[in-house]
Amino acid sequence: LHPETESMYQAVMLGLRDYMRKTGQTKIVLGLSGGIDSALSAAIAVDAIGAENVSGVMMPSPFTSKASLDDAADVAAKLGIGYTITPITGLMDNFMGLVPSTSGLAHENLQARLRGLILMTLSNQSGVMVLTTGNKSEMATGYATLYGDMCGGYNVLKDIYKTQVYKTARWGNTA
Repeated sequence: LHPETESMYQAVMLGLRDYMRKTGQTKIVLGLSGGIDSALSAAIAVDAIGAENVSGVMMPSPFTSKASLDDAADVAAKLGIGYTITPITGLMDNFMGLVPSTSGLAHENLQARLRGLILMTLSNQSGVMVLTTGNKSEMATGYATLYGDMCGGYNVLKDIYKTQVYKTARWGNTA
């Protein structure tokens, strides 16, 4: 039994459900990377507002592995949420044509910012809320990208450390 983990899960799920109700939001879109943070965020969203109201977008870049693509598709299928793939390779290439000297951290953050741009555009176009997926450890260490993976209306993992993300995911897979 994992009463503390279950209580934390129920608290963040209720927080998201309550936020959605109080702000009049009914649908969520989030980036599905194939990683554990986006998978757990999607699962919490499904429990909060129902699978029919959650959509995931995989936005592969030249650096996205086949395993990440497969994992994102698997999460969407298992949760029963909407799922689309929107490649960002062309956008990255176009940007690199505009600013060819982009390298290092700026190049890495470009991916996150393009993904944030796509999600926010989907939000603006259809009125769905973007759910961000960064955990408390990433926020505390500066690993999250401003105007990238920090874009959105609500972050369901904002108070959950990465170690708790893993623990919660293990609990959820056995519950």
